Parts: sequence; C-alpha cells; structure tokens
Amino acid sequence: MKGEKQMIYKNIAFKADPFSYDLVFDDRITLVGGDSGTGKTVLYEMLEDLRLTDEYKAIKLFNYKSDNLLETLTQCRDSFIVIDNADILIDDAIRRFINFEFSNQYMLFLRNCDGLNVSDMSFKVLRLDDNKITLEEEL
Repeated sequence: MKGEKQMIYKNIAFKADPFSYDLVFDDRITLVGGDSGTGKTVLYEMLEDLRLTDEYKAIKLFNYKSDNLLETLTQCRDSFIVIDNADILIDDAIRRFINFEFSNQYMLFLRNCDGLNVSDMSFKVLRLDDNKITLEEEL
C-alpha cells in the first residue's frame, strides 16, 4: 500500500572473524550515531561484500566517493540504503526523498536528525560485547 512504511530487512546477521554482527532494525529509518572510531565505517566496508550475496542484494551503499548522490538515490526503490558520513552528504532534497520514498529502508551514519521523520526507535549505536556487534538503543 502506498505510504506504508516498509522494512526491507528486520535483521542483518553475518560473521567477520573474530566478530559476529547481529543488527536488528526497529524502524524504516535507522540513525547510527556514536563517536569516531566506534566501527561505523568498518561496518560500511563489511556491507560492501555482504551486498554481493543473494540474501542482501537490496543493500545500496553511498559515501563520500558517491557521485550525484541525489540523482542516484532517487533511482532506488525497494532498497536498503546505507549512507556513511551522512552528516556531510545529505541536504534538504535528500532528506525529503528519504522521508517520502517509503519503498526504501535507510541506515544513516548520522548525528543530526533535523528534517528527518524519525521515531524514538530510530536512534541506535553499535555495541561490542564478547566479539558480538549489535545495534542498541542510544541512551
């Protein structure tokens, strides 16, 4: 149904020795915050390989190397879109697209949520516990 919030992935799980990742998503837009050096860019790099599998082929990745970000994003439908360094890369036009293109799910490495339609469940941080990396609610 048009306008319905769609989840492409409720969970992304994989191993990258010695770590295992178990990422659970509670909302269509997930903002992954945290200080520098907490593993966000490493996770992004892991997803570069993971998206080549059949199970995770809906993953689309964008970062500072991506050309024509808005134009490329607007072509994405039924995708799990990940944007690294989103604080720097997204502008008002991209925020509008994210807010109103309900066929996609988004994971944004972002601290500033201004202009995005997010819920309390949208805010997450990466947690490492006994070599298991999860997304946990930001406190």
